Amino acid sequence: MSTPSSASFSRYAPADDHLLFYKIINDSDGIRLRIWESASDLDQSPSPYLYILNLRVASIAEAKKRLKTHLALNGGSLTIDQTLPFKGKVKLMPHATWDGSQELI
Repeated sequence: MSTPSSASFSRYAPADDHLLFYKIINDSDGIRLRIWESASDLDQSPSPYLYILNLRVASIAEAKKRLKTHLALNGGSLTIDQTLPFKGKVKLMPHATWDGSQELI
């Protein structure tokens, strides 16, 4: 017996929001951008994170630009003039839909 594809797809939809966390740190070594996604109960990750990026950048402006680009590539959406605090989280779409046609910020 086969099930309709929409019914089988819905059981794989995430039950919780998928969040990307970030922090822009200004310390004695310069500006650092940290981006991470926490692993869920369904992930097979041995650590509490799916991944963590630690980037050294030249300025706060560069950190925000890289963060906005990372969000655009991973299903996050921001308005053009939206300002980002130095620490936060952004809800991601469960399946990124960027197709390369939009210009990255």
